[in-house]
Amino acid sequence: MAKKLWYSSSILLPALLVIAGHAAAQASVSDFPLLNKLSGTWEMKTRRGAVVETWERINDSTLHARTWRVTGGDSSLQQTITLVRSGNEMFFIPSYTGKQTLAPIRLKLRVLKQIGFVAEDLNNDFPQKIIYRFKDDRHLEARVVGKRDGTTEEYIFRYDLAD
Repeated sequence: MAKKLWYSSSILLPALLVIAGHAAAQASVSDFPLLNKLSGTWEMKTRRGAVVETWERINDSTLHARTWRVTGGDSSLQQTITLVRSGNEMFFIPSYTGKQTLAPIRLKLRVLKQIGFVAEDLNNDFPQKIIYRFKDDRHLEARVVGKRDGTTEEYIFRYDLAD
């Protein structure tokens, strides 16, 4: 008689469904106010200048940001971002300067906690996943992950809250 493997157990599928259901339920629209801590100007210094992300709360269901690349006395807008609560869902919607898309990129917030959030759309090429994590009240890490030309790319931005 063959030994039954642990992963073929009839309990495994229900357990995975419970775990998946719990993970999907980690972003609740009632937690949207947690995103207000993004408000302000976040700066990451680089060898060539800085990347600056400025967030503002528009209303109870919308935050808006602009990301700038600053070099010397010049600055150029890189992207705008809208974080929006719509019905029972929340979305991170980036719009990149100079890049035309047929449909707007909408990454659904899957996880929203006091320490940050995860937004993703795995059907999108780039970005597929955005992760914002607060190290503390003055330090924020943003990760952008996706695929281009079959290669996975990840960009990490370590921001400090500007005074």
